[in-house]
Amino acid sequence: MQEKIYLRPLSLSDINEKYLFWVNNNSITEHLEIANQHFKYKDLVSYIKESPKKGRYNYAVITKKTQYHIGNGSLYSIEPNNKNFEIGWFIGDENFWGGHYSSMIIFYLLKIGFVEMGLEKCIGGIEKKNIKARMTNKFAGFKETKSHVIKKGNKKTPFINLEIAKKDWFARAKILHSQYPELFDEI
Repeated sequence: MQEKIYLRPLSLSDINEKYLFWVNNNSITEHLEIANQHFKYKDLVSYIKESPKKGRYNYAVITKKTQYHIGNGSLYSIEPNNKNFEIGWFIGDENFWGGHYSSMIIFYLLKIGFVEMGLEKCIGGIEKKNIKARMTNKFAGFKETKSHVIKKGNKKTPFINLEIAKKDWFARAKILHSQYPELFDEI
């Protein structure tokens, strides 16, 4: 059976060889903004230290039963006037790919944004060809809005905008909890 997860603030103690492997492994970062970069320990230390100053909230994704760090998530681009924000996440440990782990990460990041921070809408985007992530986002309640092309490296990449409003997330969260109470907390 799949383990439940929780999010806790990412700390300097989370930076280790495993984390460095994740962020430098192209099969893990293929669809992330950090793809094809090479990070060193000091880069990750700087990232964690500088994130709060830039309005970025980073979280370690931890399994509840085994207390195992499987990935990371973030809230960022918080717009105080209209209360929009963005989220990002990845599962670094490939043993946890599949199942509902990504859906749970999205659920808990949105819970932080909507419930704890009082924000109103999560916006973002995804590569059109990233079918697994598109399906996960739809399962979590995101709506795909419009398509456009972005430049990623030297290539033009079709991209799809996503959004979910607080009221729509609350409705979806209740459904997820009723269908999968062992994975998704009650709101």
